[in-house]
Amino acid sequence: MSARRRPRPVTVPARRPASAPVLAALVAVLAVLSACSGPPPAGPPPSPAAAPAPFAAPAEPVLTPVVADVPYPPVPVLGEDERTHLVYELELTNFTPGPVTVEQVEALGPAGEVLGTLGAADVASRLKPSGGAAYAPNLAGGQHGMLFVHVALPPGTPAPPSLTHRLVARVGGQAVTEESVAPTTVDARRLPVLAPPLAGEGYLAADGCCDAVRHTRAALPVNGSPVLAQRYAIDYERVGPDGRIYAGPKEDLRSYRIYGNEVFAVAEGTVVTALDGQPEQVPGTYPEDIPITLADGNYVLLDVGNDFFVTFAHLQTGSVRVRPGDRVRAGDVLGLVGNTGNSVAPHLHLHVTDGPSSIASQGLPYLVDEFTLTGRVASTASFDRAEADGVPVELTPGIAPTPFRDRMVLDQAIVTYRRP
Repeated sequence: MSARRRPRPVTVPARRPASAPVLAALVAVLAVLSACSGPPPAGPPPSPAAAPAPFAAPAEPVLTPVVADVPYPPVPVLGEDERTHLVYELELTNFTPGPVTVEQVEALGPAGEVLGTLGAADVASRLKPSGGAAYAPNLAGGQHGMLFVHVALPPGTPAPPSLTHRLVARVGGQAVTEESVAPTTVDARRLPVLAPPLAGEGYLAADGCCDAVRHTRAALPVNGSPVLAQRYAIDYERVGPDGRIYAGPKEDLRSYRIYGNEVFAVAEGTVVTALDGQPEQVPGTYPEDIPITLADGNYVLLDVGNDFFVTFAHLQTGSVRVRPGDRVRAGDVLGLVGNTGNSVAPHLHLHVTDGPSSIASQGLPYLVDEFTLTGRVASTASFDRAEADGVPVELTPGIAPTPFRDRMVLDQAIVTYRRP
């Protein structure tokens, strides 16, 4: 049976300016740039004309030691916590030869209202300097970094049409505040409302929106540009009544409660890519030296229209039932859950992108048309212990079964999905 498918659609107090010594240092750093420009070329004198109409004087230029940009505008999504979430990246570049420390970043609405604040500790845990192995708030001279931002608006608060940012950085021992940097629109496109990819109880949405390090921050340099295809990805595993992900030997695929479960098409669409024949991995360890083109293992990539593409990854060897060009409907079986590709345990990896590549595209949010929230794992650490050691997951107390429609399933949720 096919599931229904349809598209779904202040004034800020002035901050103290940088001190004269700091500005003087910045001027010295950047002076070489202006020295190369020379005087403007000579030209004919202006011809007599009527006096021009009055005009507003441009704002005074302000030196900003840290250059900021939003490479991909945020796309708002409504989660099952009834909050609207904005997930995006802020690219930062230290434009000076000396080190700078980013101490605070604020996301501002169109009227200058503060929508979210990342303090020093937040920046330190979210800023990834290029070439660095660890998060840090410091950028060396000329160094670039990516700050992973998540703004969760209060329930009932609509997404703003645009954002700017206020940034505080320490340069030469003194704090410099940069106002109105990295302006960006907010891409309020109509999100797809998808049917469930699985059926039954106890599905655990691991590493989902909106702060999961393994997916939400999985930026890659692809084809000359940074892309983040897995920005809203979910790894589905399954817990039993005992709270365990597997029961039996850890290395045995059949011990895992999700292994072999049917994977369903989430909408009417066309199969773009379907790969089978990759071997099952032994649970417990990641495979070594796997090429990026085979990281998804056996997978299906489905075009569901309006520039939305859905990837179903790590399918069981020999289970893929579709081929490129096939038309499918919501509820059609695509394959079975397996442990192929870059996978440490049987699971279904699902994400949505803006292009027909599971890697070289930008990740987009989406909504699930119907599900029941039955619990939530207390933390990613608890999930990791359950996956590694076979112990029961630790649950957040006080969550009663709650039905939802047209919401995004958030990180560590345990849900029940209807059968097609």
